Amino acid sequence: MKNKRSNVLIIFTFLLFSLMGKYQAQVISSNFSPEVTIDASSEPYAFDFNGDGVIEFYFLVQDLSGDTTIAGLPATYEGSGALLGCENGKPAGATSAETSAFDVSRLVAGDELTVFQEYGEDTSYAIGIDLIINTGVIGSLPYQYGAFRGEQGYLGAMFDIAGSLHLGWIEVSVLSDGSQITLHSYGYDASQSGDPLSVGNMNTNITEFTPQEVNVNINKNLLSIELSSFDSEGFFRIIDLSGKVRMDTKLSNLQNKYDLSTFESGIYIVSVEALGNVYVKKVILH
Repeated sequence: MKNKRSNVLIIFTFLLFSLMGKYQAQVISSNFSPEVTIDASSEPYAFDFNGDGVIEFYFLVQDLSGDTTIAGLPATYEGSGALLGCENGKPAGATSAETSAFDVSRLVAGDELTVFQEYGEDTSYAIGIDLIINTGVIGSLPYQYGAFRGEQGYLGAMFDIAGSLHLGWIEVSVLSDGSQITLHSYGYDASQSGDPLSVGNMNTNITEFTPQEVNVNINKNLLSIELSSFDSEGFFRIIDLSGKVRMDTKLSNLQNKYDLSTFESGIYIVSVEALGNVYVKKVILH
């Protein structure tokens, strides 16, 4: 499973999923640091856009060999294949007019994703295949397929978070011989706006509080939120790990206290929005 993200990013994911008010599109983006490389000796790499434990895609490389036929003649093949496995995610692409098969598209920075374009419904796709097909009569023939073979670009995706559709992208490259996949960066729209998403956009549309402006603490079952400046329109939310909003109320003072004794034990996300800024913190109820 993808494990390169910071806890801060995961917390922001839950926050952005919950916000419906001032912000329309909340784009989360990050580089893989270090970049993720997958080859035939690697385990399939599970990718989860928003850290909710639901896998969108698997990336894997396989050594390929076997028997086939060419024009009715027996043949063998050998080479490598870079493959995409799909679970909660659907890749952007198009159905071929010639073969009626769905082909995954390689997008470039600035391309636009929308919920109305075509997305694949199958469970797996080839993104970079390089084979040599050997026949006794015709000789050796190359077979090369996949939009990412020998290229770097963006895989567009549509996926589900708690029943709502979201758009995202993953920057991917595949060696020309299909023997290695590299994941460079990713991004997705964490809001439920359904707005078009610009591929490769590395901006995160959030303004954060500094720690000096807001202080969130929990002592036993008592949650305290202290602000350096009061905003009569400020509010806070408590969100559980399923994404459900458990409390949503305005901030009444510079110092605010809330009894959480009716909440179950577990991890919660507290989000505070005031003065045009956002603050999030993970808290644990015992």
